[in-house]
Amino acid sequence: MKKELTWFDLGLISYEDAFIIQEQLHQQCVDGFWPDTLLFQENYPIITLGRGTHEKNLLYPAEELAAMGIALISVSRGGDISYHGNGQFIVSPILHFDQYAKGAHQYVRCLEQIVINVLDYYGLKGNRVKGRSGVWVVEPGTGEDKKISALGIAVSHGVSLHGMSINVNPNLEHFKTIIPCGIEDKGVTSMAACGCSPVTLSDLRDQFILAFDGMFGTRTIKRTITELCNEINTIKEN
Repeated sequence: MKKELTWFDLGLISYEDAFIIQEQLHQQCVDGFWPDTLLFQENYPIITLGRGTHEKNLLYPAEELAAMGIALISVSRGGDISYHGNGQFIVSPILHFDQYAKGAHQYVRCLEQIVINVLDYYGLKGNRVKGRSGVWVVEPGTGEDKKISALGIAVSHGVSLHGMSINVNPNLEHFKTIIPCGIEDKGVTSMAACGCSPVTLSDLRDQFILAFDGMFGTRTIKRTITELCNEINTIKEN
């Protein structure tokens, strides 16, 4: 019998509000009140500073970023500085990751492969760059390897949080406010910049779920936040 996961799509939401929900789901998963979950979202423009962030990789002061409509926040994931914004697909797998891979390194490689498989569906050849996490593509206009998907995970009490992003059609100018992931010699691109026909985030989500289930042999079903709250309350009452 296939292991069942749930998935939620928060739509366009602030990073802070989404992370509150992510933390609540994480705690319920740790406590055994809720199954492993894929949490999807799209965020308003924000720069997140991971635990490994170097100050030099933030190229604009907070005041100028705010004037540009870009928020700034420190987060608990690993990795360096990252940008999220409209037109970017974000998924946070909240799961007992040791049931899916033997260690964090293998887990990250599996997530990268899922992204590579998804990009292949849309006719893009994703690849890895040795010594660097994430997924890269050769941008047709420049012939350069550029990052199209970033990863940053954290694990607490055996359950993962944070996750990865895929650039569908974000404002690439916003990436110029940082040195993404601290990588100075490689740029950032998107599916749109690589010539993909318009891709909706909901379609990309569905393809991601298929690729995730194909990788791990799972069955992922849709649930609602209302169902989550009702089920947790029932468990606690009993």
